[in-house]
Amino acid sequence: MLRSLRYINNSTSSFKKCTSKVFYSTSIDPYTDKVNKARFDCIDQLQKADPSSLFISKLYPEYLRDAFIAFKSFNLELSKISFGFQPGATAKSKEFNNLKFHFWLQQLDKCNNLSLSNASQIILDINEPCTILLSDIILKDLKFNIEMLKQMVHSHQHFYNNNSSNGFNNLDEICSFGEGTQSQINYLLQSILLSPQLKGFSDIGIELLELPHSNSNNLRNNLTDISAHLGQATSIGSFLIGLKYFAERKQSLMLPIDCLTKYRLSEENCLRYLQGGYQDTSDIEEIKEKINNVVFDVATLANDHIISARSKLESAKSDIIQIANDNNRKDLLNCKKSFPECFFLPYMSGIPTVMYLERLEKHNFDVLHPGLQQKEWRLAFRTWNADRTRSF
Repeated sequence: MLRSLRYINNSTSSFKKCTSKVFYSTSIDPYTDKVNKARFDCIDQLQKADPSSLFISKLYPEYLRDAFIAFKSFNLELSKISFGFQPGATAKSKEFNNLKFHFWLQQLDKCNNLSLSNASQIILDINEPCTILLSDIILKDLKFNIEMLKQMVHSHQHFYNNNSSNGFNNLDEICSFGEGTQSQINYLLQSILLSPQLKGFSDIGIELLELPHSNSNNLRNNLTDISAHLGQATSIGSFLIGLKYFAERKQSLMLPIDCLTKYRLSEENCLRYLQGGYQDTSDIEEIKEKINNVVFDVATLANDHIISARSKLESAKSDIIQIANDNNRKDLLNCKKSFPECFFLPYMSGIPTVMYLERLEKHNFDVLHPGLQQKEWRLAFRTWNADRTRSF
């Protein structure tokens, strides 16, 4: 009892001392708080659905990191709709999901109309975490084309309406989806990283592109082609990774029909195998071999895109050296392997796909092999080495 009274007396005296002090508010303004919460939500989403992209985001300068996170998070939001289809969905359900795509287009229009003069009114109507980050990027005057984000919406909507339940007819359709989604993200990142106001970061890249030289257009084309090839390879790799998920959860097969026909493999047998429905060991080995052959064909196309991207990268490096030397600007070569970071960073997103294809080949293109279900622990080293050598 005495101990309790002594505690109360001490607390009272402490309170009296505190009341004589002046306290200052440490609260932040509502807009900054809104952006911080949006960033937290987007990072949490990436942590759960795309941890490799979250890791790669750490390689970006802090001022540009929100752009990478926003683009990746926006693609995940669209994936929730396009990949969230249910088998046997009604026409009304499909119509409702198409309205969701329209909602995202409206959000992008609001972001596109945003400026410092009208921000106080428009920002109130932008409440999705990824679009809040996008609006903050726009207010920072970082340069990107909003039409590329709209293209992502249209590509996901096309997939939802045409491929989600029926799968792909051929490999070109997978590449087309990759060009409309993952490649667009790469283009957006290229644009952001070359924003003119990023003094000390984008200067070398901008000067190399603007210097008069016969190879300038070739350099631009090579940089764009690398992003295109890596985006398509990433999309193909993603569908290979998700084969089991689509088969079990959506009763849908994301392997091209023409490849199945080539090996005389029915969709029903393929789905049963991926779902673990085969009990007769005499049949399962034959089905497994055919599926592995189909996966090999699909993975080969992804690898071809990576090989093309590597070839274009070497060509771009040669263009840079020639442009700098012919303009007597050897100072532009004072970066790792004479290849500016503002050019190379978007290509780091392709490294997880390269690593997955390597593991797939190691396990004889068996997508259900236990070794492919384990987390990839070498990503940190591979990204460090890629940055050091300017290769992937």
